[in-house]
Amino acid sequence: MSDNIFFSKEFKENLHKYEEERKNGSSIFLEPGQFTDIAEYYHLHGDLKTALKVIDDALNIFPGATEPLAFKARVSILVYHDVDKAMGCVAMIADKQDLEYFYIVAEIMIVDNRVKDAEKYLETKEQTLDEDDLEDYYLDVASLFADYEIYDLAARWLVLSSDTDCGDYLELKGRIAMSKGSYKECMDVFDKLIDQDPYNSGYWNLLASAKYLSNDFSGSMECSDYSLAIAPDDPDAILNKANCLMMLGNGNGAKSCYQRFHRLQPHSEVADMGIASVYMNENNFHEALTHWKNAARLCPPQSANQFEIYRNTSLVYAMCGEYEEAIKVADKLETLSGNTSFDVVLLKGYVNLLAGNPESAKVCFEKAIHMTSDKELGNTLYYIGYCLFDCNYLRQAHDIFRRLADSENNKDYADLWAYLVRTDYELGLQDEFLSDLKKATERNPLGIQRELSDVFPNGMSVRDFYNYAMHHPLNKKGKSIDDKHEF
Repeated sequence: MSDNIFFSKEFKENLHKYEEERKNGSSIFLEPGQFTDIAEYYHLHGDLKTALKVIDDALNIFPGATEPLAFKARVSILVYHDVDKAMGCVAMIADKQDLEYFYIVAEIMIVDNRVKDAEKYLETKEQTLDEDDLEDYYLDVASLFADYEIYDLAARWLVLSSDTDCGDYLELKGRIAMSKGSYKECMDVFDKLIDQDPYNSGYWNLLASAKYLSNDFSGSMECSDYSLAIAPDDPDAILNKANCLMMLGNGNGAKSCYQRFHRLQPHSEVADMGIASVYMNENNFHEALTHWKNAARLCPPQSANQFEIYRNTSLVYAMCGEYEEAIKVADKLETLSGNTSFDVVLLKGYVNLLAGNPESAKVCFEKAIHMTSDKELGNTLYYIGYCLFDCNYLRQAHDIFRRLADSENNKDYADLWAYLVRTDYELGLQDEFLSDLKKATERNPLGIQRELSDVFPNGMSVRDFYNYAMHHPLNKKGKSIDDKHEF
């Protein structure tokens, strides 16, 4: 449901009526959908207790109503991770032919990692519908799969729709394009939607996401500010702004936004993840560990965030010198994934490097390379290069970054040039430094500013780095901490 409904005159009147009558202890009568809108509003603003009280009020009047029971089922599975309780709520829905009934049953299957069952269920229900309902059904099912980032199925259902000019269709088309990395296409779609409806905060959020993914962090934050001007408590806009501030090096601003998001969405793991990342950047690993643990506690078992949470928890333990705990967390991650993925092997390699066990790390990295497909080899090498770089094995890191820089896919690695230039500098490679610096200032100015802030005069613009370096040769002698490391 679009958050814009919360700014409609009808919704504001219903919310005021509900709050006044609750305050006076009077009986309340609204339609089931109106009760559910109010519950959504409270949930959006971090007050799940009141949201569920609204749903109880609705069900006291309409015991088998679809919308309130679907809301309750969704909370059961997304917040409390209780499939049985969710299905119990669904069983109480009186109208088993309501489209919303079909959607919530399928959604529970998706959250329960039964995507194929959900697809078959929705295909079966499609055969029972009147032709008049099919257009809405195709768009709603496509949207359901897109909401859970199952974009191949979202695209398959969307193509069944013939209403190609409506806002819902275009929005899904843009989201699917964004999932494929077609950022220019999706930004064109969202620009068109914003032209049609400039006060739709959801469209601004989608455009912000597309700009963020295309590394236009300032442009992305500007879109989030437009969204917040329309809907000051929009959690998606607040989160995107926090991420942009993080990427732009404003840790305090990012932390403030993550904390604001947490107040609105206290059951989400995302705020703690962001705050933990800020503390990691500040080398405050003990505070970071507290927030990664909080994130792990809040994270649903099926969430894609689970890997990042446990990965970073392991790394923070290692950075605190607790290497045994770090490996234990990596082992737990391996158990959760159900197999030995190359991601876990890479993580163990990184932890071993941090622990000062380069031979064990080398075994892990070689195993990860062996497990990686040709298509993904560049990503694996980039990660290994970063691990070596971060642990001051600079010669080996430089060789990997050079290989990637000379590849056709060098644009795929955002900070590649910044790391490569830093290794050039540390190793005293003057000619390579100048050549790579010139390219890096054009391709990754933010990364260069971060990595070379101690090399160039304070306040100097990145665009002036190359000319300055031309007249100020490196004072490195080719000796670095790398010479103390064997790998």
